[in-house]
Formats: sequence, C-alpha cells, structure tokens
Amino acid sequence: MAIEPRSVLAPDLSMLSVTLQALLGDGKGIPKLLRLRLLAVMHTPAGRAALRPMVAPPGQRRQIPSAVAPLTPVSDLSMETQVDALRSNHNDQLRNNLVEIFGDRIPPVWRAAAEQPARWSRALGDALADVWSGPGRDAWSRSRAALDSELRRQESLVGRAATHTLLNTLSPRIRFDRGAFVLDERVKVPVGNRKIVLAPMISAPDSMVVENSDPVAIVVGYPLPGALASWSPAGLPVRESSDALATVIGHVRAEILRRLVLPMSMSQLAAELNCAPSTATHHCNTLESAGLVERIRQGKSILVRRTSRGASLVDIFT
Repeated sequence: MAIEPRSVLAPDLSMLSVTLQALLGDGKGIPKLLRLRLLAVMHTPAGRAALRPMVAPPGQRRQIPSAVAPLTPVSDLSMETQVDALRSNHNDQLRNNLVEIFGDRIPPVWRAAAEQPARWSRALGDALADVWSGPGRDAWSRSRAALDSELRRQESLVGRAATHTLLNTLSPRIRFDRGAFVLDERVKVPVGNRKIVLAPMISAPDSMVVENSDPVAIVVGYPLPGALASWSPAGLPVRESSDALATVIGHVRAEILRRLVLPMSMSQLAAELNCAPSTATHHCNTLESAGLVERIRQGKSILVRRTSRGASLVDIFT
C-alpha cells in the first residue's frame, strides 16, 4: 500500500512542546529570556501543576498521555478548538492512558490528575491558552510563511514519489523503516493501516511529538528548522533558495549527494565539505536512513556511495 502522508497545521503541539521545555529549565532547549517569558504568562498554579508530570529529566523520554490532545489533528486544527476541547472534556481516558504507559503503578506525580481528570484537563487547557494569548499567537503568526514553505516542501517530495526521503528527513531523532517510525533508535512505532499526519512545530531543535493512540492516524510533530526565532519579535526569516534539492533535504546533505559521484571515505567527504568528520557522519547517517547513500567496504576502507535512489533524487532536482 502506498504511503501518502498528510500535512497539517496544529499549533497546540508547538505550545505544549515549548512550554514543557520552559518548565524543564535546563538552559539547552530554548533561550533563557523566552523561558522566563513563558513562565510569566502561565498565571495559575494549577496550570503549571497540570504540566509538570510531563517534564522529563535530561536524557529521559517524556511520557505524555494522549489525553493532552482530545482532538487528533487529521486536518488543520486551531488552537482555540483544542483548548475548548480540553476545558470541556471530562477526560475519562486519562487514567486508561496512564495505565497503558505505567501499568497499575501510576507514579505519584500523576495520581492527582488520575483522581480528578476533568480538573486536570481544564487546568491544562488554561495553561496552554495562557501561552497562546501571550507570546504564542504572535510567534505562530510570524512563522506562517516558513510553515507554508515547509508544507510545499512536503508536497513536492510526495509528488515526486520521494515519500521515504521525506519521512527520514524530519528530524535526526526519528526515521522511518519498514512501515514503522523508530524514535531515538530505541522505540519502534508501527504505522499499520493508519494515516500518517505530519505537523511542523515552532519548537526547540530536539523536540518531537508522536501521537500514537488514535486508531485512524499517527501524528508526528517535528521541529521546523530555525523555528525558535519566530518567538522573537524580529520574526523568522524565510530564505528563498534557487537550489531545489537543498530546500528539500538541507544544504549540507544536498552537497554530499552531489559530490558522491564516486564513493568517498568519511574523511575525504569531510575535507570536501570543509567540516568535521563527525558532522559529515551525522548527515550521512540521515541520508543512509533515507536510502540515499550506503556504506561499502573497499579493502580495509569503508566508503560512502550514492544509491540509485540518491542519484535519482539529484536528477529530479537538477
């Protein structure tokens, strides 16, 4: 069965992701001034309390119940619609979500929410509404040109039968292989017969949201490159490029594909790109996951070469 991902705009994923990063406060995900501003606009202690169980320490994966988003964004979904759903929802599904994640031993941080799910849902809706009416709405508005450009990139790849490439260039933290998403090389999420919904986010570069509980669709929220700049009044610059391949997979990866007319070692490739070997390796790993390059052994050396799929992609955008 052909995979036909759908692209949507769902700002609630961005608001939740950035807010959790602000509460984490490790100084790595978002700028300090943005963090302080986000914390300042969350007016109610109940709202912060509703969010805190979802904050994971550095190095740990966040365990977020699907009840945080009562409505699955199978099409564009406004912030107001999702907030209204949270505020009016009894959220009886929350306890079932928590049992699915943690088993019968629900952690202490989640017990109050499990005992009063409607109260938790209203508080969460209030907190996200505070962020949206504070800096969030303006940030989303400033990012619209960049978001629209990203949707065109997705449409271009799907239209050129390069869906596999699209699904493997969303984020270094996620790849698509044999009908399943692999998260952080640890968690496998089979798609099955569900639709794939892609939702670009204006959030930290390492952020990722995968909503896996809906029987109809799996939603993948991924960071739009450079999107945190949209939270600044200066806005998010949109750079129009005449390099179509670079627009699709990024400038460094496009340059790698073009230079691999003949196989190269990683050190040769790094020298060609004038970058560190670790940087070349990182981009080659992403290209390999997308099936665009492969590693081969030649004597005692390991070389990188362009696959037929990679060569076809270069031809398409030349």
